[in-house]
Amino acid sequence: MKPLLFALALATVGSVIYHLGQKLVPPTAHPMAVLMAAYAVAFTLSALALPLLQPAGASQAAGPWRQAFAAMATGPGLRVALVLGVGVLLIEMGFLLTYRAGGSLQTSSVAVNGAGAVFLIPLAVYLFRETFSISKVLGILLVLAGLALMARK
Repeated sequence: MKPLLFALALATVGSVIYHLGQKLVPPTAHPMAVLMAAYAVAFTLSALALPLLQPAGASQAAGPWRQAFAAMATGPGLRVALVLGVGVLLIEMGFLLTYRAGGSLQTSSVAVNGAGAVFLIPLAVYLFRETFSISKVLGILLVLAGLALMARK
């Protein structure tokens, strides 16, 4: 399997597990305690996977742990971790509170990801100089039409 397809399949399976887990959180559970426990599991699994998933060109001489955290200790690595951490927490809290408020497992993820894609397109063009085309405009219109259809009862 090609690396991109494998990564997309992994993200898809993770998304299904994630949304089922979020929907199963009992209403009596404290949202922050649930997230802390989930992060403890994710931290443990990340620590176990760290030696297996090395960046391209990584030297094995320094050891995977030293090399991984040396890269994170630099300014850009730390800033990226902080931004990513805030984003992850907002996503987690948003979906937990969405499902707790009665959000649909069928439409909540699609609505959030569709809206996120619409916001990410101009950022991708401006910040990362990604190309923009008429097919992407049509894609945005289809996403917006899909969101409108899903919002109908």
